[in-house]
Amino acid sequence: MSAARSLLSESGISATNMIDIADRAQVSRASLYNHFRDKHEVFVALVETEVERIATLALVAQSRAEALYMISREISGHEGIRTAIARDGDLMAAALTARDHKVWVEIYAQLSKVFATDVVGVGLVLRWLMGQVTAPLSEEHSREQANRIASIL
Repeated sequence: MSAARSLLSESGISATNMIDIADRAQVSRASLYNHFRDKHEVFVALVETEVERIATLALVAQSRAEALYMISREISGHEGIRTAIARDGDLMAAALTARDHKVWVEIYAQLSKVFATDVVGVGLVLRWLMGQVTAPLSEEHSREQANRIASIL
């Protein structure tokens, strides 16, 4: 996953292939293909890993505001997201609007667990975070908005 993450940050999804991923991960191509059908499956697994990593960090936050701020900073500062938006805008647009994909189900479940709120609260958080994929926030704005949303939750 770290090889895929670094390639995504450097080149984006379209410019990366399974050979690049196998070479960077220092595994055989056959081994990579035993686990993943294609690069899109690798990147879905990467997204799932990132969602779990960020949710774990948010779960240990001292407050809802801190959890929101931490997630905001992870998204706004994520090089892979920034590169994917710049180089693979059509793929990112499709991913951001595919509401029934298993990744979105996992994101929703993780946000529900972190914030222990109803569907409206999770929807508010999710929409706020999605906006940061295409328009990252500064640290100051992340903090301000996180506090505001936490007070609403």
